[in-house]
Amino acid sequence: MDYICAQGGDRDRMTANHETYLLMASAQNDMEDWVKTIRRVIWAPFGGGIFGQRLEDTVRYERRYGTHMAPTLVEQCADFIRQRGLKEEGLFRLPGQANLVKELQEAFDCGEKPLFDSNTDVHTVASLLKLYLRELPEPVIPYAKYDEFLSCAKLFTKEQESGMKELVKQMKTLPPVNFNLLKYICRFLDEVQSYSDVNKMSVQNLGTVFGPNILRPKVENPMTIMEGNF
Repeated sequence: MDYICAQGGDRDRMTANHETYLLMASAQNDMEDWVKTIRRVIWAPFGGGIFGQRLEDTVRYERRYGTHMAPTLVEQCADFIRQRGLKEEGLFRLPGQANLVKELQEAFDCGEKPLFDSNTDVHTVASLLKLYLRELPEPVIPYAKYDEFLSCAKLFTKEQESGMKELVKQMKTLPPVNFNLLKYICRFLDEVQSYSDVNKMSVQNLGTVFGPNILRPKVENPMTIMEGNF
């Protein structure tokens, strides 16, 4: 591969003299991971490389252009789904157009801000949102807080009032960017489930789809899987 980096933070100017490096991967997956990493380094200064980028880095860059509760991509996807997809049966369960999801991902990763229009498939946008959350280096609730939040969930099933108090207490310990994103997602998914009679996405179904992107252990093994399925 041959990447030419811009000078002085100008994405429209390329260096005349550059070095070329030949990288060889032993597997297709390794090559794709390298390409993602290199693109993230190159495009991050221009607001790109957000898939797989740390949440705090994305938020720090976007604060230059205004304050948002969640990353722009998340808000853009949620707004589109609110307008056109809340009554779509199988929302978040049916896959979008894989080639278009990839195109949109690459556009966002290059620092572009592609717009969704009336011809955009709502399942494609839903898939893009899930992909962004899935590729975060850590789930929305950081790995370090997994045990505490799992304990809250177990307590809630036995004693709702005590469990809720403990959950509120733990929420306050989250980093602000994680707290804001979690709050935004929960509010949005509450809107989605309010149309469950039509879209068939109940709280349980949404939990199955989004749960692993919100809370999961750093190391998954049979024991942690059993603990999570209480």
